Amino acid sequence: MSLPGAVSAAPSPHNDWTLIAPVEPGHPAPTAQVSVLVVGDGGDPAGAARTVAALRQQRYPDRLLQIVTVTADSDFADQVGTAKGEIIVRIPAGAVPAPDLVSALTRWQQASPAAVSVAVPMIFSGRAPDPDVIVAHASAGTLGQLFPGSTVDPGLARLLDTTHQLRTADHLVFLAAAGTGYAFQRDRYQAGSDRFQGTDVEVAYRLAQAGAVFVPEPAATLWTAAPADPVTAGQRADAELTDLVPFPRERRNRPGRVWQVPLVTAVVPVDQPYQVVRSCVDRLLGSDERDLHVALVGDWAVAGTNSSGADSSGTDGSGTDGSGTDGSRADSGRADLRLLAAEYRSEPRVRMVSSAPVTAFPAPYLLRVPARLGVGPRAVRSLVAAMEKWRCGLLRVLPAGAGAPTHAVELWSTAARSRALHAGTADGALVEAVAASHGQRWETGSEYDVVDLTAAGSGAAGGSATAGPRGGRRAGQTVTVGGARSLGRATVFVARKYARGVRRRLVSR
Repeated sequence: MSLPGAVSAAPSPHNDWTLIAPVEPGHPAPTAQVSVLVVGDGGDPAGAARTVAALRQQRYPDRLLQIVTVTADSDFADQVGTAKGEIIVRIPAGAVPAPDLVSALTRWQQASPAAVSVAVPMIFSGRAPDPDVIVAHASAGTLGQLFPGSTVDPGLARLLDTTHQLRTADHLVFLAAAGTGYAFQRDRYQAGSDRFQGTDVEVAYRLAQAGAVFVPEPAATLWTAAPADPVTAGQRADAELTDLVPFPRERRNRPGRVWQVPLVTAVVPVDQPYQVVRSCVDRLLGSDERDLHVALVGDWAVAGTNSSGADSSGTDGSGTDGSGTDGSRADSGRADLRLLAAEYRSEPRVRMVSSAPVTAFPAPYLLRVPARLGVGPRAVRSLVAAMEKWRCGLLRVLPAGAGAPTHAVELWSTAARSRALHAGTADGALVEAVAASHGQRWETGSEYDVVDLTAAGSGAAGGSATAGPRGGRRAGQTVTVGGARSLGRATVFVARKYARGVRRRLVSR
């Protein structure tokens, strides 16, 4: 959805917000309904009162401005869903916004529905002013005098300096919204189910995975108090966010844990015999990247199983009707599905779905693996590292002998894919759209130990996750393929790589 009068703009590559041309604050007169959500834990009612007092002094039409206080007992997602505004401004309770904050932030959403505009937080120490004092100074235009010695949040200042004001920011760009106010178009936020929904970083992370472009707005000033106990505040953020936000990666340093929002969602279609699919899935689960969930795509209802893997058909789960009579070819397929459902019904990282997900949202990476292919033990982690290094939106691995993209392992950036979908890109044109905005790369299967499990000697029946020609991965060679480049170039590249590998092995013998 675009706002009335919104200016259309070409999709921004990565986070280059310079292609968005915002309206001037107040020119033309605002027409967008804005809902400001003042979010706190309910433990500081005086802080929320300060924020609301400052919001009452905003230079934004009162008839277009709704102010809602959200506490720990409220559901942030419900508040977003029932808000009147097309634009949501999220402000932490206790912060004091400058009179122009709403106007400055929301001018970006009127130019691009993908924009998330971020206020510049000024950190102050000492006692916070009372609401009546805030009102008096805001009316006089001297609000800044109440916070002498306040400085720009050092974390945001460092991020802005190292990313050319976020224009070259990577997948961690959403951290710019930590501890400050920001605005976004309401229909770009998709909530989850966790009761901690509403924390600033988690909401910003979800917006990033929905394809948002983060924009720093220096004209939007927000004064916020330094935390009284930074250690306790950090521990709380870590406890609330680690299960929901895979970044930064060092937070998830607890071995053996399973997280609600994984780093990678791998999608495997059940279109091969049971042993082949099992080998494919076991290689994924056994890889050294544990932060991974697998979606097995099949017609589980026809197979007589439910999403938990339980047999609901009244049969013995063996693919026959219990009488020992062999079934047809269709019965064989149903038997494979039942075996797979039974195989993984107690595995918390595997779920059975009837259709492939369009994106991996809220997971940042979607890994599409044909069931006939097996990945090496270090493949998933290496693919993610390569995508983050090259900052591409799609990375594909073409095994030896493959002649079509359908035979490739594909790693998609959720943010890039979501941005293309929000722009109205049809499913068949997603590759070109993602390549145009974020870039696309090909790599050779030998660099990731990608093998054809249906080939003789592939070890499909055993499904060993450590199978492969090498124990480690050499520095990969890649070829960039833009939206208009041909698959033929990638195929030739891969073929030459394999030919060189064969020659080296022959010489070494």
